[in-house]
Amino acid sequence: MAGRKTSVSFDDETLDILARRAEEEGMDRSAYLARLVRRDDLRRRIAADSATLNAAGYTPDRATAVTAALIARRRAVG
Repeated sequence: MAGRKTSVSFDDETLDILARRAEEEGMDRSAYLARLVRRDDLRRRIAADSATLNAAGYTPDRATAVTAALIARRRAVG
């Protein structure tokens, strides 16, 4: 993995967990930690986008209700 070298300090327990999880995934600790950071960033962006859509009224429940109404109307017509 190419990138800038940085220094991060962990307590022993956290470092053991990081090493174990990285080994389970067949990755080195740096690559595993980078993947976790990217995944967390994606989750945060999805949560922010979802909050924006919900505030605008585009909720999953509304989408389901609209879809169900369209299906029911289609069945009633033909």
